[in-house]
Amino acid sequence: MNELRLEVPRLNPLPFVVADVVLLGAAFVIGWRAPAPISPAALAAIAVCVATGAVALLYPFVVNHARRQEEALQDRANQIEALARTVAASAEQISIAASNLPAIAENSARQLKAAEQLPGALKQQLAGLQQQLSATAAEENAALRHELDTLRSAQTDKLTAALDGITRATTELARLEKLAAQHSTALDQAVAHLPRLADAFSQQASEALRRETADAVAALHAAAAEAGRALAAATTEARLAFDRGVRDAVTHLATQAASTPPFPAHSPTLVAVKTDPAPPPPPPPAPSTPDVSIDDKALDEPETAASEDAPTAAEPVPTPDAAPEPDTPEPEQTTASELALEGEGSTGGSPAEPALSHDGYTRLVATAYIGIGNKLYVRGDGPGLRRDKGVPLQFVSIGKWRWESAELLFPVTVKLYKNDQIECTALGEITLEPGHHHEVNATF
Repeated sequence: MNELRLEVPRLNPLPFVVADVVLLGAAFVIGWRAPAPISPAALAAIAVCVATGAVALLYPFVVNHARRQEEALQDRANQIEALARTVAASAEQISIAASNLPAIAENSARQLKAAEQLPGALKQQLAGLQQQLSATAAEENAALRHELDTLRSAQTDKLTAALDGITRATTELARLEKLAAQHSTALDQAVAHLPRLADAFSQQASEALRRETADAVAALHAAAAEAGRALAAATTEARLAFDRGVRDAVTHLATQAASTPPFPAHSPTLVAVKTDPAPPPPPPPAPSTPDVSIDDKALDEPETAASEDAPTAAEPVPTPDAAPEPDTPEPEQTTASELALEGEGSTGGSPAEPALSHDGYTRLVATAYIGIGNKLYVRGDGPGLRRDKGVPLQFVSIGKWRWESAELLFPVTVKLYKNDQIECTALGEITLEPGHHHEVNATF
């Protein structure tokens, strides 16, 4: 058992070094303060200080070295003691093993005797196993022989039946060969007659094809004649219906022109333009209607009537003092109407009553002061208009915007937008009559 060992702390050499420094300093002070011939007392004091300082400086190192030596000796003694205990335990184990050696020898002798008797026992067991195997083999051989005899008898019966079937099949095959020979003879004869049959069939087919072709051509001519007559009748009916529609439209336009009041007396520029005997402007282009075939003469008829009726409905009675004025551009014509609207006041109310335009165009003139850099847009359902995207109006003058179209044939509703974003709610939806001049005052 290890003895309890107390750890002795090491001495700190710093205090002793400080003491040595102090003693040496004291010796230096004594020597510095002593008179020129140093007295024996001063020398003795200096020697004592120096010797004491040397002892103080060496003492912690000597003591620590001695303690390390003691600890090393103690460790060595402890190791020797542990080794002695280990040797004692090993000797004890060896003695126990030596005492068990006779029992181990006896066991080895018994195992040797058992090993000598083992071959005889194995021989006896092998003989018994051989007897059992021979008896089992004899029984299995008898069973296998019985099964083999049974299988042989069954296979013999099957083979006999198969041989009988083969014999019958051979007889049937011979009969079929005879029939095949007879059929092959008949087939050769049919093949010999086949060219004549093909010639006869081709003649009959060609005659039938000629007859059917003649019948189909006659039926096609009859159908073409009937279709031509039906197409002519349908074309005549369509032309009559279109003429009736054009006449109704002209009547409607004439009625509206007759019911439209004349322009105010304070618009002399517009009156002078409409009484100008200058040649009439060129007719507007025909409306763009893709995939529809329309007679150009029928289209020119309502426009001519409308252009002839327009000055009759809006033309005032000329006076002797009124002299014809030269034709003015379109912005000046609208300027007179704008002056009239400004005289009435720009309150953003309902639009003025539309009047027939002198050139047959459908025109919308809007008065809107929306600031520099802004534009007016129009949205609607008519030709060239959309509900989801606006069409910009043409700038005429400050506060005046214009949109016109020659393709409008039926009344449509439109809305005005500022920069195609802000709707003019003061006006709402504006109904445009085809061939009329509309003036509105828009406020946002």
